[in-house]
Amino acid sequence: MLRGDFLHVIDVSSCSAFVSRLTLAGRRRNNPAMSHAVKNQQRARSLPEGEYRQRCYDCYRPVSRCFCDSIPHVQNQTEVLILQHQRERTHPFNTARIVKKALAKCELVFDRNESFSKRELPIREGAALLYPGKDAKLVGELAPEEMPQQLILIDGTWDHAKALFRDIPQLHSLPLLKLNPASPGQYRIRREPTPTSLSTIEATVQALQQLEPDTVGLERLIDAFDTMVSQQLAHPNASYDHPLPRESGVVNVPRILRQAASKIVVAYGEATPTDCAPDVGWQEFNRQKKQTAKLPPVFWAAQRLSQDPEDAFVEFVVPERKLTAAALEHMELTEEDYEAAISRQEFLDRWGAFVQEGDLLVVSNQRTIELLRNCGAMLPRCTSLKSINYDLQGEQRSLTEFLASVSASVGTPCHESRAGRRLANSIALTHFLRSVADTVT
Repeated sequence: MLRGDFLHVIDVSSCSAFVSRLTLAGRRRNNPAMSHAVKNQQRARSLPEGEYRQRCYDCYRPVSRCFCDSIPHVQNQTEVLILQHQRERTHPFNTARIVKKALAKCELVFDRNESFSKRELPIREGAALLYPGKDAKLVGELAPEEMPQQLILIDGTWDHAKALFRDIPQLHSLPLLKLNPASPGQYRIRREPTPTSLSTIEATVQALQQLEPDTVGLERLIDAFDTMVSQQLAHPNASYDHPLPRESGVVNVPRILRQAASKIVVAYGEATPTDCAPDVGWQEFNRQKKQTAKLPPVFWAAQRLSQDPEDAFVEFVVPERKLTAAALEHMELTEEDYEAAISRQEFLDRWGAFVQEGDLLVVSNQRTIELLRNCGAMLPRCTSLKSINYDLQGEQRSLTEFLASVSASVGTPCHESRAGRRLANSIALTHFLRSVADTVT
């Protein structure tokens, strides 16, 4: 569920807008005729009367705690439009402003509900709204033709988000998208309505990682968010000892995973590694990474749930460029593995013979699907395991640890390599999810 950002504390001494808001709130409280009570949570002043903090108006934190240097510049491909509730605009812990500062293609519009409902919003053709409505589709399960050209988010508390969605007519005709977070949100300095609630920045990053997995810098955007949260938690006057308890829940297994095991193909592919010298600059690294992101896989392994590992599809594809010893070691492969490598066309032919009509392709993340798309391979229906929140409490650091925690049996890998081991883990997770689905239906 998309949470947006939530009100916790306001430092009214930092800017005249806060002072004006507090004055208005005081008038409303002292005047019974003014029926709207405004609740302002104010932190005790730590500065002498008449003195004010110097504040950075990009990240909106005190200058001494400015984290703008940690905010990356991300060249995103999907346009992002954030509709912000007016009460979030000057909140010191709002994350939409971080998103706006980081993304190359991002527009942030703030207003009141009434004004939003009357104005013409900059909604483009091919837009979709990230909002967990009744008919919302998982971002990780979108077909290529369903990919949005513009992603719209609502920034505010959950109550704000519901009210804005209700009051803005332009949103009602948009296709709805939703996320299924792999772990709980990390916005520990603001209240969360549910265990799977995400801040605006977390929701934006997770959505873009699935829509455009090759975009560089999204992980660093989360690092900037973590910096803000960590700084606040470390503040001597901060108190966050009473977070809302995380409720236990049920794994939301997509219905498509419940079909016959013979129609489910689990796959894992190795991309061409980016090979840069240690002294290569960030710009050159990004350029090379974008080039390799457009290449086909150099190793591909797939297995039907109903098959044994010896019947799996395992193929090495002739690389577009020679793989270095370091790259081979990282993938746990050798030069001898590539002595029988096949051409791209041979790979397409064999993959086309392996995949059948009506199959469901299950992959660990969207990047794996892009490897197939890069070489023009047949793409059946696809779903990503990363889009499923299987570790509800977010307690396990890796899939291997999670599988061990639920006593899931991991079969023999179809190949002794990193890809083979990861494919075996994905197969075990798929079996586990199907067993969970059987117990809740």
